[in-house]
Amino acid sequence: MKKSLLTLLLAVAMVVPAFAAKGDKYINAKLGLGVNSNVSIDMGEISGANDMFEGFDTDTPFMLGAEFFYATSDNLSVGFGANYVFNTSAKTYSEYKGGTTNIYVAVKPEAKIESDLFTSLYLIGQIGLSFGRTDLPGEMSALDIDSGIYFGAGFGTTIKDAFFVELIFSSCNGTLKYGPYSIDIQYSITSINVGYKFNI
Repeated sequence: MKKSLLTLLLAVAMVVPAFAAKGDKYINAKLGLGVNSNVSIDMGEISGANDMFEGFDTDTPFMLGAEFFYATSDNLSVGFGANYVFNTSAKTYSEYKGGTTNIYVAVKPEAKIESDLFTSLYLIGQIGLSFGRTDLPGEMSALDIDSGIYFGAGFGTTIKDAFFVELIFSSCNGTLKYGPYSIDIQYSITSINVGYKFNI
């Protein structure tokens, strides 16, 4: 499944520009690799389960993403994107593994800068869907996870009009189901993204 999702992300990065509308406005694409830190998991209200799900200690996951933006003006772009958060471990009484794939629409208010190095500063707003994955031990492997809402906000800067660095605060939620039991889960991350963007 991991390979198919990565293949999908790369296919989107290659195919979507071919369908881009031509005109005075430009379309740019952005590919990036992020490192997620300050990971937190909030299990919310637990129905019919015990405290074995509480007290997670999580590893730092990595993320791969692609975005496409259409500039509606010199200072505002709208677009869509996807990121794949690789499986990471969460440890409590046992070790659990899981990750997410997020698909979202985004807006990017941007301010140009007259500088030899930095060419713009911009804000970022994202909202979409999150699709969770789990890799759980023993009988817990029967757990199913429903999709939920993803949202993110942050800021970034463009270097030499090609490279970028971003800081994104994001959150996604979903529901873990095991037989008659359900667990509301919210997964929040702070990510540092770096990558390359190019005009199409």
